[in-house]
Amino acid sequence: MISLAGRKILVVGGGSGIGWAGAKLAARLGAVVTVGDIDAAVEERVSSLGTDASFVRCDATDADQVTRMFAQTVDRSGQLDGVFMCVGGGHLGSLASVDRAAWDAEIAFNLTSVYMVCRTAMPHLEHAGGGAIVNTTSGFAVIPGPDRMGYTAAKAGVIAFTRSLAMEAAAHKIRVNCLAPGPTDTPRFRAMNGGDAGVERVRQAIPLGKLPEPIDCANMAIFLLSDAASQITGQVIHVNGGLIMP
Repeated sequence: MISLAGRKILVVGGGSGIGWAGAKLAARLGAVVTVGDIDAAVEERVSSLGTDASFVRCDATDADQVTRMFAQTVDRSGQLDGVFMCVGGGHLGSLASVDRAAWDAEIAFNLTSVYMVCRTAMPHLEHAGGGAIVNTTSGFAVIPGPDRMGYTAAKAGVIAFTRSLAMEAAAHKIRVNCLAPGPTDTPRFRAMNGGDAGVERVRQAIPLGKLPEPIDCANMAIFLLSDAASQITGQVIHVNGGLIMP
């Protein structure tokens, strides 16, 4: 069985959905968990994970807040062993509807945030003698997304960035991988797909016949953070019930 006993894990964007499922699973497997999230209301939820869990409010697109989040995490737990970066999201719209400000915001939210989190994490993981980072990309990084071009471009960038960082980080015994969720049964996904009827249409297209839930993606993220994945780095793991097979 996978164990994270004593590991110090930071989940960025851990207040809901896949990130929250990952934070809960890491805590259940014995990790000392810090949840970073922009929503201050998440702090009360994090308290349910036990006395070893803590919350840091952070906007992952703000460099100063990211630096402060890592400093507070390490000050409290003593070191850092792993990071699950789960910030992201897109807006639907044609290219003509996306002005420069909207484009820049999409890239900042989905790609620049990953750069800032990883860049800030690296010295802490090096100081610990190694560790692991799991970045979250998307199935849309490898298939056309004509109604979400900024999102798809940013998520494809996350894959390229992760692979490049994996090559650099290997010398420091740090593994870096990508989790690529497909359609996942979250409130946001249901809202974007028109509720139950839209979700059912997506489910019918999935070869395994079931819409993945947040825990399905969290299981893979936690595996990649654990010693069970000690020889896995620079990889993109898709969790989508077979809907996308790149």
